[in-house]
Amino acid sequence: MRGVALLFAVLVSGCASFVEVPVETPLKSKLDVSRFRRILIAGFVTNLQDVDVDLSAETSRLLQNQLRSNTRIQVLEPDRPPLQDALDNILARLDEEGSYVSEEKEQYALEADRLLEDPEFWRKMGEEYQQPLIVTGRLGFQGQNRSGFQPEERVVRDTGGSPRLVRGNRYAERKGFTLSAELYFIDSKTGELIHKERFTEEVLYGERQRVSPLSSYFELMDRLLPNFLGVITPQRIRGTRVLLR
Repeated sequence: MRGVALLFAVLVSGCASFVEVPVETPLKSKLDVSRFRRILIAGFVTNLQDVDVDLSAETSRLLQNQLRSNTRIQVLEPDRPPLQDALDNILARLDEEGSYVSEEKEQYALEADRLLEDPEFWRKMGEEYQQPLIVTGRLGFQGQNRSGFQPEERVVRDTGGSPRLVRGNRYAERKGFTLSAELYFIDSKTGELIHKERFTEEVLYGERQRVSPLSSYFELMDRLLPNFLGVITPQRIRGTRVLLR
């Protein structure tokens, strides 16, 4: 009897048609920001290394653009990320010439971390900017050499003309870029951290691709931005559902 039912189901499915229907799944935001009328992208701590991207300024600008387009909260846009002045003061104490040895880089990282964890610093900034939700944190962006041997398959013909599949390895030059972000969401009324998120994105390029670090940074930020928005605003995931008719 079970076999007959299974056969009937197969015959019915063979005669049926399928249709894909677009669906949207709502997702709640991770953080309730309803009590905030304003949001301030305060800038970010970055490593003391030579990079072709001004991480703090570029990321602040991109986050501001996304917030303006996708939220109703007022986006504050100072001429310069306000955290940068405090970071510049740390650098000025380390070395006026702008070249840093490993000990100075470690000292900078320690003092910058203390700044991120200092409620009084953020509370004073909140007073200056009318107590917004503050977004800050750490950013890292670096290139990586991913060259190495890659598996390869190719078809060769024997002397008799018969094709044969040959497997082997081939050295290929590949380059990658990694963007890491640790974002702090701070209630500037109290100066306390209310939420933290970590994101990491990576992209790899083949040996024939010539991509600048700046282009790679924007590509990685395109992936990160929806995750950032999902922290403070509801999102909708678009997909499809297959219906039998």
